[in-house]
Amino acid sequence: MTDANIVVAEPTHNETEEAHDNDAAIQPLQELIAVLQEGDRSASAAAWVRMQNPDILEALAAAWNEDSDRINSFIATIETIPRNIVRARNLRSAVRRLAEEQQRRQVASQIDILEDQLNQLMSVAASLGHAAPPATLADPTLLAQLRVPRGYQIDASGVYRLSASVDGEMTRHKVASAPIFLVARTSDITTGEAKRQVVWRGAGGWCSRVVDRRVILDTRRVLDLADLEAPVSSPLALPLISFFSDYEAENAHRLPSIRTSSHMGWITGDSFLLPDVHYAADDNAGRFSLTPPAGLESQMKGWVTHGTWDGWIETAAAGVDYPYMMVAIYASAAAPLLHILNVPGFVVDFSGETSGGKTTALRLAASVWGRPGDSFPTAMFSWDATKVWIERMAGFIHSLPLILDETKRAKHPRVVRDVIYDFCQGQGRGRGSIEGTRHMSTWCSILLSSGEGAATSFSEDAGTRARVLSLTGKPLGHDTLKGGQVSDQLQRGVAANYGWLGRAVIRYLMANHSRWDEIRTAYQAAKARYVGAAQTAVARRHAAHLAVLEVAANIVHQLGVPEPTSDPFAVLFEAQIQAALDADRPLAALEDVVTWCAMHQTSFWGRHEELSDGSPRIPARGWLGTWSAWDSWEYIAISTVALKRVLTDLGHRPDEILHRWREREWMLLGGKDRTTTTKAVRINKAPTRCYCLKRSAVNIAMDDD
Repeated sequence: MTDANIVVAEPTHNETEEAHDNDAAIQPLQELIAVLQEGDRSASAAAWVRMQNPDILEALAAAWNEDSDRINSFIATIETIPRNIVRARNLRSAVRRLAEEQQRRQVASQIDILEDQLNQLMSVAASLGHAAPPATLADPTLLAQLRVPRGYQIDASGVYRLSASVDGEMTRHKVASAPIFLVARTSDITTGEAKRQVVWRGAGGWCSRVVDRRVILDTRRVLDLADLEAPVSSPLALPLISFFSDYEAENAHRLPSIRTSSHMGWITGDSFLLPDVHYAADDNAGRFSLTPPAGLESQMKGWVTHGTWDGWIETAAAGVDYPYMMVAIYASAAAPLLHILNVPGFVVDFSGETSGGKTTALRLAASVWGRPGDSFPTAMFSWDATKVWIERMAGFIHSLPLILDETKRAKHPRVVRDVIYDFCQGQGRGRGSIEGTRHMSTWCSILLSSGEGAATSFSEDAGTRARVLSLTGKPLGHDTLKGGQVSDQLQRGVAANYGWLGRAVIRYLMANHSRWDEIRTAYQAAKARYVGAAQTAVARRHAAHLAVLEVAANIVHQLGVPEPTSDPFAVLFEAQIQAALDADRPLAALEDVVTWCAMHQTSFWGRHEELSDGSPRIPARGWLGTWSAWDSWEYIAISTVALKRVLTDLGHRPDEILHRWREREWMLLGGKDRTTTTKAVRINKAPTRCYCLKRSAVNIAMDDD
């Protein structure tokens, strides 16, 4: 194929006028076409090299933005010249890319000019004007410092991304349908996780929530805010994430840094955190904020003050004649002392007949710290909850008393048993998550419980008795009429006045921080007295609990709580003794088994019934063992299978109980060397392995000397 001379159509007169400003860009194209048409390969190569000049390319890009059709027509002409089609197409692509880049620079320049005209970046306060959030939610001074990031606009109608055309026309693209922005960055002192405080206007007004930082930087997680009526949606999730990222970068040095805690009570540096106040012995302890775990945010409102201090004191005076009511106050106020005294948690349980004042006692205890209501938010709860929820709540309140009403409402008896053990252990169970191991909740507090049956009745373990101070009977006495009147007075009073004593106790501890060693010394002295009166290991365990309550009593009475008319520690001492007696689970198991044997005498060989022909009547479930009918019987032999089944049915642990019985020499031993716990006994001539309870042990169980 030979080179052909291509005739280029000349632009019309009108086209010439429109292209007057970009003739400088057209001339290189015209020169290139002329050289290429001549067909000299050396000259053509040199001409293409000249076209790579940055100034020429920039001029072509500018001309493309003004009249892309005209430039494209020249390049199309070059494409028709043999052996230049690829280079022409590459030239078109390069010019188009440069043109787009020039447009982006022009738009950014337009926005910069507009922002400069608006006194640089607008503050959030100036952008929102009178539509700004209330000062209780966001400090106006802070809003005046925070800046709307470059390329965005915030006003009363929402958040917008700005763009400008080359002719200076500004366009707004919606990012959020209502104002939403950040006002603080936080770090959790327990987990170290970074969080951000987000503020937005929802359907019900302005809202605020502290969320994990990943929430505002993940298109999937940010949609979780939609449940809180935040202006987020799936189509706008990505633009909103971009806004948060730019906003955070622009205001990194302006956003205040706040240390947060996911639990109330004692936090770092011996300071104490409540929803509405942070107490610290050192005035320079720093600023802390409470950020509850997900799902527990509403619980903050249950731990606040209401009414007056004098009103609560007047209410508490109605309970001075009732020791259990005073114990409820002491136990509730004592919860923060466990941290100072280094004492593990324990349980104070009120049990007895219904309508005896147990719930009233718990309401009085709850009023020490917050609202003693039946519905959320409240500072007292029901046993009608899952173990996981109770664990999460214990971790959240941390150093404040956990108050659970009516054990009979527990979903299963083992819930009460497990909660008591876990609570006194002071930490939740380890659990995994998609990201790895979840943070394990910890706490150190006192559990106050109530129920018709004692909390210890839900377990046959001695360990439960060592953890629970069980106060049985009617907290408001046996005079039903008078007790009812006092109950009404107390419940009305605490409903109107609550949350004051707990804060007074914390202020006292902070004001006397330098005297904490004296408080510990007083505790050790009280504990020594109770230990001296204890006769068992369980009673010695409770000595520490009584000493904590005594220290708390001394503090609350110094603060103005009226003195009781009768000594509450007399009933606590009785509870200590009773807990020790009740904790002898081997004896309790022996009593249960001996009673069971007596109720099933005819199922034992030797005390069996006979048929009319004199043959033995075989029990429907088979023989349980042997028990001589002679007055001189020496032991009761119970088959191994039957005894283990009975112990299990009665709530005891067979292996543990049998081991303890052997230690106390309550069983006859078998084997050649008399070392095995079972003996081979003949039942109706059939050899059977049995546990043999000595008659002396049976006498102990029946108190028969």
